[in-house]
Amino acid sequence: MIAEGRKEGVIALAGLESVGKSALFRHLTGNQTGIETNVKGSTVVFTRGKLKRHSSAEVVDTPGIRYEDDSKTTQMTMDETEDLREIILVVKAPHLKDELLLLDEQLDLRGKQVTVAATHKDRYDPDEEEKRFIKELLNVPVIWCNSRSMKQDEQEELWEAVRSSSRWNLNHHLLTFLPTAQKEKQKHRLEQLLSKSLAGPLLALSMVIGMFAFPVFTAYLFSSYFQPISEKWLVDPLTNSLMNVPGFFQELLIGNYGVLTLGWYSFLWAFPVVFLIGLSVSITEETGVQERITYALTPSLKKIGLTGRDLTPVLTGFGCNVVAVMQTRSCSSCTRGACISMISFGSACSYQIGASLSIFGSAGAPLLFLPYIFMLLIVGAVHTRIWEKNSIPHSSVCSLPYLQPITWRGTIFRLKGSIKQFIFQAMPIFIIICLAASTLDYLNVIHDLVVFIAPLLTVFSLPSDVAPGVIFSIFRKDGLMVLNEGKGSLLHTLELWQVFISVYLASTLSACLVTLLSIYKEMGGGHALKLLGRQMMTSLISTWLLAMILFALFN
Repeated sequence: MIAEGRKEGVIALAGLESVGKSALFRHLTGNQTGIETNVKGSTVVFTRGKLKRHSSAEVVDTPGIRYEDDSKTTQMTMDETEDLREIILVVKAPHLKDELLLLDEQLDLRGKQVTVAATHKDRYDPDEEEKRFIKELLNVPVIWCNSRSMKQDEQEELWEAVRSSSRWNLNHHLLTFLPTAQKEKQKHRLEQLLSKSLAGPLLALSMVIGMFAFPVFTAYLFSSYFQPISEKWLVDPLTNSLMNVPGFFQELLIGNYGVLTLGWYSFLWAFPVVFLIGLSVSITEETGVQERITYALTPSLKKIGLTGRDLTPVLTGFGCNVVAVMQTRSCSSCTRGACISMISFGSACSYQIGASLSIFGSAGAPLLFLPYIFMLLIVGAVHTRIWEKNSIPHSSVCSLPYLQPITWRGTIFRLKGSIKQFIFQAMPIFIIICLAASTLDYLNVIHDLVVFIAPLLTVFSLPSDVAPGVIFSIFRKDGLMVLNEGKGSLLHTLELWQVFISVYLASTLSACLVTLLSIYKEMGGGHALKLLGRQMMTSLISTWLLAMILFALFN
């Protein structure tokens, strides 16, 4: 019953990936976003929320478990459920037997209060006789539902099942008497295409490009349209009104790196990218397309030491590298290092994308963004293959989701997390960077740093004025926005190939400090330092080669 056990009033949703746990969480908590918490001091994030029918009780949405898996996320899920007495086992209705056998084997269920929720009944809904047999054999409450769009009576049935949960005292062998996996309805046409050996990977690659190309292009159009409007009605009036404040505060607020000047440009160019990419990713997750894409691309990704599973964190890195590094806990221990390496070098986070779009746009060549992203991915793949050559992809069997129509409640639920993270985590950090940069500029420290690294920039045929962008991109990737100071006056003194090289060097020389800190927490200081050294070496060599090629072509 609710409120019993070592963690009173806490119920865990446990199951394989893509079975509908998050959808059930929304129904149980009233479609709230929940509170993200770390488990046992780790950086694995579980979502918690109060039961809408029992406000003193809490439900926890745990990461999905995978077959034959050695990932840290799977282990953390098992550790968390071990400390709980009340569990809702979420399984796919067509595969109820196989998934219960696996969950009983991997989770310590004996003696716990258990409810079974069989989702995807739209794919298979057993007759009443079979349902009665399953309930009698398991001797715990069992419901069949479509978790993404539960009707009121199904929500009532789920609530009653949770209230009357029973102890799991079943012998593992008895589960073998459950009905075997049932034949499902015909596969969706897109599922069939993505499963093809040749057409599948090509289609999946095209869909990945579309997932990011359209949002980025739309974000660029939006930001480029509103930038002059915001300058006329917001930035310029604020600048004029603050011209008489003391020099130091003037530098902090409206200087080259001021909070109200550079900080605003960061928001204007980064937020649309965060929102639109977050929406794109949320839709592909909600519909099940993302998992199908990663599975189709696995054979190709194995050539650089990754699997399709590792592609999910790499794609997440285009939103936020820190979250992506955390998601690598779902990777095999064999490929996790390679995945983090690829994220650090090749995944341009939304702030980096917004900043680079702003710079290329101010330079009058927004289309430079396309070869820029292409170079990041190609050099990132080569970098990963060279430095992570001992990475051996682990072929685990995953639970692929069914392709389903969009539910906007589910999509918004996922999108809220990305927006909240940008507003309350990313922007405060960038404001701090603006304040730090302004202070250093006021104290002439930036000038000293510029003098220090100027000899390095001459190797790439770049002027010393580019140095601040390289320096501040190490603190945070949208720190390269300082290249846009003075409304792009610096950029107009550079040739286009120099603009390209400047942005590429600033983007790849190092992961931002926040990402490096996350890697340190996840993998240890030694791994973080080794990754930093390798990335710097790859960045300097590839930048030099690119500079030599572009200089020869355009001079």
